[in-house]
Amino acid sequence: MCPSRAVRRQSGIGLIDVLVAMLVFSLGLLGLAALYVRAAPAPLQNMDAMAVQTAADSFMAALATETSSLPLNASSVTSPSGMPTTPLQQWFSQTVQNLPGLTVTVVSGNDALGNPCSTLSCGIDLTLGWTQFGSLRTQEFYGQIGIH
Repeated sequence: MCPSRAVRRQSGIGLIDVLVAMLVFSLGLLGLAALYVRAAPAPLQNMDAMAVQTAADSFMAALATETSSLPLNASSVTSPSGMPTTPLQQWFSQTVQNLPGLTVTVVSGNDALGNPCSTLSCGIDLTLGWTQFGSLRTQEFYGQIGIH
C-alpha cells in the first residue's frame, strides 16, 4: 500500500470526532436547560410559601382583635363577604391580592387547656389554599387565641 493512500483514509476521522464532540456537548446543554426549567420556579414557590405564612400570622392577629366571632367555623371562604367580621374581611381583601385563588377554611376547637372554644380562648385550625402555576396548593396552620 502506498503511503499517500493511507493518509487519505485518515483525513475524515477528525470530522467524525468533531461531530461526536458536538453531539455530547449538545446533550450536556440540553441537560442543563432541563435542570434550569425545573429549578427556575423554586424562588417563586418559596415567595408564595412565605406569603402564606405571613397571611396566617396576620389572620391570627386579626382574629385576636375581634374575638366576638368565636367560635368560628368557615369552610372554603373565597370572598371577603364570607368572613364574619370586618377585620377578617379586610384581612381577606388584602391577602387575596398576594395569593390569587385564595380559599380559607377555619375550624374552631378546644383551647390548649382542653376547654371548649369561647370568646375568651379558642384553638384555631386554619387552612389556606391558593393557586400556584396552575395547581392548587394548601397549607394548614394551628393557633390559640386568648390563652390565659
